Amino acid sequence: MLNIPEEIKALYRADNLSTATQRHLKLRFYDGKINLPEDVLFHKESLPVDQEPIYVIDNSQIISESLTIEENLCASPDLKFGECNSTQFDIVVADVLLDLTGKEFILTVEVGGYEMAMGVYKVDSFVREQADRRRKKIVAYDRMLKFDVDVAEWYQGLSFPMTLKQFRDSLCAYVGVTQISVILPLDDMQITKTIDPEQLDGRKVLIAICEINGCFGNFDKIGRLTYKFLGFSGLFPSETLYPSDDLFPSEMTNAENLSRYKQSETYYEDFVTRPFNKVQIRQEEGDVGVSYGSGKNCYIIQGNYLVYGKSAEELPSIAATVYEQISRRIYKPSHIVGPALPWVEVGDGIICYTTDDVIETYCLKRTMKGIQGMMDTYESQGSSEREQSFGLGDQIIQLEGKAAVIKKSVEEVSVRVTDLKAETEAKFAITAEQILAEVTRAKQAEASLSIRADQIALSVTNLTNDTNSRFMQTAEQIALKVSKGQVSSQLSVESDKVTISSNRLIVNSTNFQLDGNGNATFSGKVQGAQVVGSSISGGSINIGGGTFWVDSGGNAAINAGQINLGSVNINPNYSDLGAFRVTSQRYGAIYSANGEIELVTSQNDGTGPALILKRGGNVSTRVGYGSIVTGDIWLTNRSDFWGGWTITDEIILLHNRVFGTSY
Repeated sequence: MLNIPEEIKALYRADNLSTATQRHLKLRFYDGKINLPEDVLFHKESLPVDQEPIYVIDNSQIISESLTIEENLCASPDLKFGECNSTQFDIVVADVLLDLTGKEFILTVEVGGYEMAMGVYKVDSFVREQADRRRKKIVAYDRMLKFDVDVAEWYQGLSFPMTLKQFRDSLCAYVGVTQISVILPLDDMQITKTIDPEQLDGRKVLIAICEINGCFGNFDKIGRLTYKFLGFSGLFPSETLYPSDDLFPSEMTNAENLSRYKQSETYYEDFVTRPFNKVQIRQEEGDVGVSYGSGKNCYIIQGNYLVYGKSAEELPSIAATVYEQISRRIYKPSHIVGPALPWVEVGDGIICYTTDDVIETYCLKRTMKGIQGMMDTYESQGSSEREQSFGLGDQIIQLEGKAAVIKKSVEEVSVRVTDLKAETEAKFAITAEQILAEVTRAKQAEASLSIRADQIALSVTNLTNDTNSRFMQTAEQIALKVSKGQVSSQLSVESDKVTISSNRLIVNSTNFQLDGNGNATFSGKVQGAQVVGSSISGGSINIGGGTFWVDSGGNAAINAGQINLGSVNINPNYSDLGAFRVTSQRYGAIYSANGEIELVTSQNDGTGPALILKRGGNVSTRVGYGSIVTGDIWLTNRSDFWGGWTITDEIILLHNRVFGTSY
């Protein structure tokens, strides 16, 4: 609650019928960041701001009663510590020609000669209204939006370990906001690097800081970050007395007593929220966690990475500190409308006396509307008792970035062990559909095993080398695959076939070797095969009952029962090549099946190779070394000259003519 003199409070509580109590608004716009001294919350006449504004809007340009300021300390349906919500400012102005989008301004209200700061805002939109072209609506937000930036680079550049105070001071300096001077309960807690983010939301970092301290983040009226704690709302000596009618909250600290309110617009619940009597810190829903307090209405801090890596000795102390900040805070959910009281802040206690009851609550949401008829609406939501889900186990097993998480639900039972320092994680999960095991080393390697009713799958990946191997088994198939980049080898075993697909196939066994270039060495038989477009050098091949061999010198032989190649027929004692035959009985001879043509290397009479042509079993013509033996030679060319004569006939004719004799 703002420390405002009673004489100023009296001006706001009075009606605005006189000149002294009329409200005068000013919006002073600046080109750069507004720097205000800490003691300028209110001032006689005007605030002492050193900078000169570039533009000022006052009552003469403000449309009557168009002001709305909405502040949210906690926007959740139930009390959720750590929230850091931005305040929204709306107003309608006329005849403003300068584009104010993106400009920062300070709002002040002056009553009875006192000017009071009402917040520092930055224009988010400056839009003309359709109904009246002279009018424009300003929508602006406070400096909480400065945290809506990626702070991963800031986090990665920190020198850990550091205290929580050093951590939050560094964050605020990075985003460019000023904090109030305050000591938070866990400011001395050591912070280590527990995450390795590529992106990190600055506001979520601030939320983590506030949550672990049991407070809320908020900006005050001169643009400084403040940390709001809820004051004690009442004392209960024992749970057996709660919530008896004769024991009602009566010790709310830092509270504003409302003597005036609009009865027609004010309503509240018949119950008061139960106080938190237990604090649990855990990593996620269902995991093991550490608790402080023995009650049943538990407040859970979940997934706050500022406490990752804390030992089992440190965590209970942290939980106890949080417990002190959030326990014994009870209130009656309500909606109260009354005259505007600018010194009341979100987080303050509100005590409203009705005709038959007393409403004790917190200002968790505050909406201020109007100017001369300025009104405040104070709201708080909540339920009588917190509904939480609880996990198993006694403690979080965490030390220097190591964590073990056990999760149990009707859908899944899982265990995850993480070493943030080594960047490794192992997970084992069981669901109704599958059993899954995974091991990961960040940016280096990962492996997984999945077992389902219809499939078993195993995968190992080396992210550094871009290699992967997979095994998959179903009732119909066993499949293997190993890949490097776009190159892969695969093996598929099915009931009717085995398929191997690879760039190269290498086999190394006792009786068969195959290298990557396709060279094969083997023993044994090749049966029922067809060899196409190949050559044989050295070794032997068993064909039927015989053998075909080729030595290293290129000499070859076939020892077989019979080889039938169509027009070529190879038998044990002879071979037929179409109409010609080679036989072992006549070594060195090729002859036709009808005996009329022979090609011999030698004859019985010792003469050399010859081509012999026969007719009717008698030799007709023999062509050998230097001789042709034949009955006669008939020349068919120029039959008109030879006239059917043989060479013998022609020679006899020449002889007779030369020697004049008859032969």
